[in-house]
Amino acid sequence: MRIAHATRLVVLRHGETDHNAQGRFQGHADIPINAKGRRQAEAARERLAHRQFDAVYTSTLIRAVETARIVRPGAELIEDARLMEINVGSWAGLTWAEVQAQMPDYEQKYADGIDFRRSPEGETLGEVVERGHPALLEIAERHDGGTVLIVSHGLFLNRVLHSLLGIEGRVLGSITNAHWSELGYAHGAWRLLAHNVG
Repeated sequence: MRIAHATRLVVLRHGETDHNAQGRFQGHADIPINAKGRRQAEAARERLAHRQFDAVYTSTLIRAVETARIVRPGAELIEDARLMEINVGSWAGLTWAEVQAQMPDYEQKYADGIDFRRSPEGETLGEVVERGHPALLEIAERHDGGTVLIVSHGLFLNRVLHSLLGIEGRVLGSITNAHWSELGYAHGAWRLLAHNVG
């Protein structure tokens, strides 16, 4: 891996959707942001207006694309399916209670740090990292020495941040809707410069 000392990645979670507000699993379901999500994205645009980005990448899901368009109006968006949220398969649209009815040991497995498939058709966290970690490294190498904005999803970003930083378990809290974290590459390693800002 050849990445310059000054390379930075600003990773932004999409604005709120109705599924977020209702506590429903989304995964790959293509749910747009709601009115609150648009206001959140507009607030992020104001907070990030002073930042210069060499490129803007986004998940292909509409909630990320809409957020990216609001935060960086007029910018060319580079859509990358590897930045999509974890696939929860048949759990998409279900509430936490409905998922727990299907998998009663969900909370215990999660608390114990056991990786498991999100529905029979879905992904594991390990599989998310397998596609997400190299995607972010490839983006960083492509914009060596620059600063890139990446608009993606909560669980995806949480797990890939842990992976890039070499952190085990669940040390970092989640990123709130339309909030961001920043990674900087220095002395051969990624460092967390900011987390859940917004």
